[in-house]
Amino acid sequence: MKQRAQSQKQNKNDVIHTPKQVAQLMIGMCDIEPHHTLLDPCAGSNRVFVNNFPKENIKYYAEIEEGLDFFNVCQKMDWIIGNPPYSKWDAWIDKTVSGNLCDKFCYIMTFMNFTQKRLARIHHAGFGLTKMHLCKVDWFFSPSIICVFERDKPSIISYTEDTIQCECGRRCGRGRTGNDPNVCISCVSYRSS
Repeated sequence: MKQRAQSQKQNKNDVIHTPKQVAQLMIGMCDIEPHHTLLDPCAGSNRVFVNNFPKENIKYYAEIEEGLDFFNVCQKMDWIIGNPPYSKWDAWIDKTVSGNLCDKFCYIMTFMNFTQKRLARIHHAGFGLTKMHLCKVDWFFSPSIICVFERDKPSIISYTEDTIQCECGRRCGRGRTGNDPNVCISCVSYRSS
């Protein structure tokens, strides 16, 4: 258990407190009803989500620094709302959407974490992206996207799962290392022969 806790503390950039204004915006985007159970999966020392959840709700939190590991949560929640560690996105998404942990969740992610592969993983688990909000927090790494996902709901966004490749059918180097992005490198090779 101690070794697991140590492995969870690998990246100093994983502990970035969410501003109260952003937490309140995220909570407001969720259709929380008074009887809903709410989980902040990574509360941090500031407890910004838990402290701003509606008073009438049953609130839970996880925080690895206190030995309360999100990856050990088994209880079904109505909502999971938080700002997960950047370096653990794939495992975090898998835990959130696997089994029957929740039917709705709201996470803030940077543009770097908002990828087709991750959206596909969430979509294939039965969740649709139902709300989005773009924001810029001055000290975050990049602009952020607040996303609300709900099980068995249609998604408001479409995406292409696979990378669109050059017409030659492979990653030919087009647009890389100084190559012209408008010219297929394979086609140029064939023409010059």
